[in-house]
Amino acid sequence: MVLLFVSAVLLIGVLAYLGVALYFAEIFTRSKRRRVQGTPEDFDIRFQDVQFLTADRMTLAGWFLESPGARATIIVIHERDGNRADTRHGLLELQADYVRRGFNVFSFDLRGRGESAGRRDHLGATERVDVQAALAYVRRRTSQLPMVLHGFGFGAGLALQAAPGAPDVAGVIADSPVASMRDLLRYRYRQMPDSMFRLTCWLSRRIFRGDVHSLAPIDVIGRLDTPVLFIHSEMDDEIPESHTLNLCAASLNPLHETWRLDDFQGHCTYYVEHPKEYLEHCQVFVDRIVPARFLAPVETLPSPRTIQAG
Repeated sequence: MVLLFVSAVLLIGVLAYLGVALYFAEIFTRSKRRRVQGTPEDFDIRFQDVQFLTADRMTLAGWFLESPGARATIIVIHERDGNRADTRHGLLELQADYVRRGFNVFSFDLRGRGESAGRRDHLGATERVDVQAALAYVRRRTSQLPMVLHGFGFGAGLALQAAPGAPDVAGVIADSPVASMRDLLRYRYRQMPDSMFRLTCWLSRRIFRGDVHSLAPIDVIGRLDTPVLFIHSEMDDEIPESHTLNLCAASLNPLHETWRLDDFQGHCTYYVEHPKEYLEHCQVFVDRIVPARFLAPVETLPSPRTIQAG
């Protein structure tokens, strides 16, 4: 009788432990869908609504902003819980600014966000497919024009991971990038016991197709020969600056630049608060990396550097 009681208690304990892990696995992969508020037309910019398919037949929504005579196309990739018109990061204004400076812009909603199909966040496992589909769409539409990826947080990590396999990507602007999705979740759930965290990650993958190991730019940055402009706030409390510092430390590319935002606490909001300075830095970077045949001749290109704001 005692043995039966003990066994029942142990079984209940195991089931409760499993239930807690399953609950957090659902939290890990829950998609935070926000309504797309506004369009580029709000800034007197003409655009075309776009729908396109991924390799796994998911329909994604976006828009294409065309600038006559553009010499490059900027592909904007939003933060994990955002969309292509994220007001927190000023994405509509940013896209309008890029068009006024002579660039095409393509912006889209990752699956499970905005107006795209999908119900869950897969921690980068399927979102990587979304980025590849966006690259393919722009490639078909703009032919020989180079592309520049401008990502925010989770989107910046996706951009960094996509760049090594895309020779027509001239460069990446990575604003507050994720270096490793696993490390980010471990930081955010640092009070969770290791055994519970490992079980939660396993359940996320087995039940919800959310693989914490699938998004890890830190693993590819060493062989990324594409120029990158890293932007990160020293006091970012959503994605610690250590993610960018670790990426830079692992990088072997002398063309990578780091712009550290001293005494700034926001996450991916520097453009919103200092739009002119932000755009000027991005413009200088893009002017440097776009192939010379798309630029007016210059005598000397400035060398990469580390910039600190503050």
